Formats: sequence, structure tokens, C-alpha cells
Amino acid sequence: MRNSQRGFTLVELMVAMLIGLILMLAAVQLFLTNQRTFALQQALATLHEDGQMVTRYMTADIRQAGRGSAIAGAIPPVVLANTSDDANDTLSIRYWGTSTCAGDEFAGETEIQNTYSVDGDVLQCRSELTGTTVDLVSGVESFQVLYGIDDDDNGRLGVTRFVTASNLDDDSVIVAVRFALLLSTNTFTQVGAANQTYWVLDQASNTNDNLLRRVYSATVQLRNYNWDEV
Repeated sequence: MRNSQRGFTLVELMVAMLIGLILMLAAVQLFLTNQRTFALQQALATLHEDGQMVTRYMTADIRQAGRGSAIAGAIPPVVLANTSDDANDTLSIRYWGTSTCAGDEFAGETEIQNTYSVDGDVLQCRSELTGTTVDLVSGVESFQVLYGIDDDDNGRLGVTRFVTASNLDDDSVIVAVRFALLLSTNTFTQVGAANQTYWVLDQASNTNDNLLRRVYSATVQLRNYNWDEV
């Protein structure tokens, strides 16, 4: 009695290989999708971290604007000579304190003047008192500032309108500062996201690439005023 041995046919082997190839391609596609999703989440997390960090930092500093000494009382919060509204705005604030935005420390209270501006794509803060400059965040494509003024002489505090720096004068009663930043990162490229328009306060920023971008903004109510002018 002979035992007959029978293996797989060529067709069966080809079908098995095709199924295996399909499963392998599906696994590779799933891996690439997960990898891209992880890269997107990582880029967004970094962008949000930078945006929230610089927003909190500037908010804390701007809240002090206008604070005077025990003798001087409230002082003008914005230095008009160093404040401008160009493609990227420049914000210059002053107050009496013991440290500058650049980290300079003083034993007693001194009149501080901090100027925020963009150099290249980096938002910087310069201490006009010491000349020290620090980089706050990179990837800045637009930095815009509006000033809330109270031009209603009714004895009550409130913003009647927001204006640009060119609409301020020595008699402007500034009671709030609103700023916004358009940040971008080149660590992740989106698909089909070119030719978008981002509004940074009153300015439109048009893009023609697929970089990942976000707008971060804050409105800061000033705490120090000359109440005789309100």
C-alpha cells in the first residue's frame, strides 16, 4: 500500500502570497498613519506650549504697566516714542518695579521700560534700562497690538474703542492692551492647507504653504490709571 503525499499547488501559493502582501501593506499603511498622527500631535503640543507660554508671560508683564512709585503714583503705561504699528507691531510699556523682562534685578524699585518687537521670526523683549534683549519665542509670522482707550470722560472706567499705536497720543487714556501672535512650525507639513488667511486682530496674514499655524491672543486689563483722566 502506497501513501500518496500532496502539497500546495502553485495557484494556492500565489493566493497565499497575495493575501500576505495585502495584510503587510495594510499594516504599513496603519503604521504610517499612526506615525503621522503622532507627529501632528507633537507639533501641535509644541506650538500650543510656546503660544501659551509667551501669552502668559506678556500678560503678567503688561498688567504692571502704569504702576508708579510711592511718590509718582500712576505713570503713562505705554511709551509712545518706542511704540509703532508696522508689518509687525512694537509694544513698549513702563512701570516701577525691581526686575525687567530680560531678567535684570534691582535692589529697589526702578522705572522699568520693556519693549516687545519681532526680529526675523523671533519675538524679543528688550530692557531699555539695561539694553539687555531676550528671545521669547520663534516662528512668529505676525505680532499685532491694539490699545483699549477710554475717551468718555464720565468718571467710569471702560474701553470705548480699540485703536492702533498710530492713533494714540499723549492724552489717550489706555485702560487695556490686546495683542495677538501668529506662530508657525516647520516640524509638520499639512496636506492641502496652502492659500489660507489668518486674522491677527485687525490684520490679515495670507499663506501659500502647508506649514502648521495657530493664532494666540489675549486682552489685558491694566490695573494702574490716572483716575483724574477717566
